[in-house]
Amino acid sequence: MRCPNCGFDNREEAKFCAQCGKALQEETAEQEETQATTESESLLTESEPSVEAGASVPETAEEIPSPPAPRPPSPVPLPEGALLLQRRYEILAFVQVRDSVNEYRAVETEPRKRCLNCRTLNTADSNFCEQCGSDLTEAEQVQVFVRLLESYSAEALQPFWQMAERGLHHPAIAAPLAAFEETPYDRRTYVALSEIVGTPLQEVSPEDAPTAFAWAHLIADAFGELAANGFGLKEPLQTAFIFTDQGEPFLRPEAVSLEPTDWEPVRQTFATIVQKWLKEAQGEQWLPNVQTAFEQASDWHDLSLAFKRLAEIASAPPSLTVTFAAATDVGRRREHNEDSYLTLTVERCHLDKKEVVALLAVADGMGGHAAGEVASKLCLQVFAAHLLPAIQDWLHHRDPNWHAALKEAATEANRQVFAEAQALRNNMGTTLTAAIIAGNKVVFVNVGDSRGYVLQDGKLRQITKDHSLVQQYVDAGLLTPEEARWHPQRNIITQAIGIEPTVQADIFEVPLRPNDLVLLCSDGLVDMVDDAEIERVLLSEPDLTVAAQTLIRLANEAGGDDNITVLIARVM
Repeated sequence: MRCPNCGFDNREEAKFCAQCGKALQEETAEQEETQATTESESLLTESEPSVEAGASVPETAEEIPSPPAPRPPSPVPLPEGALLLQRRYEILAFVQVRDSVNEYRAVETEPRKRCLNCRTLNTADSNFCEQCGSDLTEAEQVQVFVRLLESYSAEALQPFWQMAERGLHHPAIAAPLAAFEETPYDRRTYVALSEIVGTPLQEVSPEDAPTAFAWAHLIADAFGELAANGFGLKEPLQTAFIFTDQGEPFLRPEAVSLEPTDWEPVRQTFATIVQKWLKEAQGEQWLPNVQTAFEQASDWHDLSLAFKRLAEIASAPPSLTVTFAAATDVGRRREHNEDSYLTLTVERCHLDKKEVVALLAVADGMGGHAAGEVASKLCLQVFAAHLLPAIQDWLHHRDPNWHAALKEAATEANRQVFAEAQALRNNMGTTLTAAIIAGNKVVFVNVGDSRGYVLQDGKLRQITKDHSLVQQYVDAGLLTPEEARWHPQRNIITQAIGIEPTVQADIFEVPLRPNDLVLLCSDGLVDMVDDAEIERVLLSEPDLTVAAQTLIRLANEAGGDDNITVLIARVM
């Protein structure tokens, strides 16, 4: 007896399907109805008058529709322990059959590395995240359990098969982990879905406003990914997302439609949900910001960025403010000061929250009078001008990539100084050490042997690394740092701005805490005053202007062999 639900052939005397558990009474009823229909058609045929050849059939005669084609049977379930996709998945248990699709609970035979940044599950042999590029050295090793769906055709596994085919991936979408064909006994198609258990969106409440904004950011971004890939939503928003016990939202793959969606009703529902979350989290003061975000965002991507920014503003600790002092001196042996320095601070205030970006930069020119001073001046002019777009992004509450911005600015400065040197037919060049202090961090860029330091927890640390010959000797174990200070070749540098057509700038980032100090200086200071003495001055003198002047005085007292430039910033 064939089951009308899954097509499995049961014994004739069976009352329930051995495959899916459905009652088999329906087929008996269908057989009786078919038999009755056949008998009635026979009676109708006997009672109808015969129609002569060429005569037309009465218009009232109706054709009896053909019965629908039978659904393809589901595959015979695989045994526990079966291995699929080159032994990647192991079947743990058969769960159910539905609409000719078998479902198993399975496990990946090798653990995965979960990216700490974007939560992507990477293969065990990955060193960097395939989605965001983060280092996976400290990544969590997780055992991945999956729902494995099996059918004779990919069509029966929609929309999951298309989600995999189009490469849909997002940290808030439970997209398929794999889609493949295999022939354990006969050709079958499979889709592996993450096993995610959680609470529907309609039943969750955020603890605070930052959590509400973080959820809204992920959900809006997920919708943007769906729309960009031509997918839609076929379930109400309230049930389409589930939240894990860790508070992570995931869009259920069953809620995804292969057809595009009219997103406007979804957007309106989403606005209502976000407002409800903020009221539940006692964050009513943020409601005007939410309304503005929905009014100004042109698409899901814009809305996602707006919520990301609101999450950062709502959750960020009090922003650090910056005070600084700067001093420069020609020294005892030079006739001209070829050093240049630059400081720039930009402050903004939004929602009673003050934030500052500070730029500090030192350039030590070389090439002699009318060459080194030209190189250092031009370098800082070009460098600062090229950073202005990133600072403008910051002013518009967008997050600049300071690493990339600093490196690109140094590259452009090198290009223009090199071009000027070629035009003047001289060998001018300059070092460049600069720092951006933004939020609660400092990002350094360095070319040459000027230096950047951070004084933190009472300890002075050199952050930048000299591009010099003696530094290479130190790296190779041929010199100690103390020996390098007095080596006769200590002034030979291996990189500088303007010497070659291209340059490789180094980037360093350090988190900051209140009362930390950032120090930038030319080699006229560090060649004359050791780090221990610099540390002593910075710790003992609270006045930054006095501290900078004291360091210059000590360098001159030690010989003042070169121009001396000192910039000190304190974060509070």
